[in-house]
Amino acid sequence: MCFLYMLNLLDFDSQGKVKETKETSLPQAQSNFLYLVCKFNQNFLKEKGLPVPEFFKEELSSVLENVEKGQDFATAKKTVLSNCLPQVSALANQNEKDIILALVKSTSAYDLEFADKFKEAKNHLQLEYIMTVISSKVLSKAEQLKSQPQTKESKSKLFKELIKYNALVNAAENVREDVNTFKQPVGKAG
Repeated sequence: MCFLYMLNLLDFDSQGKVKETKETSLPQAQSNFLYLVCKFNQNFLKEKGLPVPEFFKEELSSVLENVEKGQDFATAKKTVLSNCLPQVSALANQNEKDIILALVKSTSAYDLEFADKFKEAKNHLQLEYIMTVISSKVLSKAEQLKSQPQTKESKSKLFKELIKYNALVNAAENVREDVNTFKQPVGKAG
């Protein structure tokens, strides 16, 4: 089972469709979903050393604003996904929850900036502990960012922290279950 926590920025109903939260209206949650997909796509672009397409620099903000104003989410979703990398756009026929779950599972904790800390682990239990401690710090940072006035920069940082948090918790869960899905082995004692 893949862990997913969205800080009340969006939620999903029993069919996996985006729904409102205690803090976020349905149009805002839908806009947040699209923005989160874009942040995952941005991470994958960075991993591959590819530039960010013009759509994300010029058109995305108006698409998100229109969704927040109640315009057609399904059309906006198709537009955003069609401008993403093939590994992201291939998820277009899935419900929103499954899209986010697939993106979280595709994000390796070993590609994050603190992965060098994982090498300190002498066994899987210690690796899980290290990931859990780091994820707690990442969640605190995300909560702090969420409590600040939302600017374009702070929103970007918040969603990046949200991606890191979910990736770390899923990685720790995989370690707990001893699933060998990592790019690097556990560090050796020495």
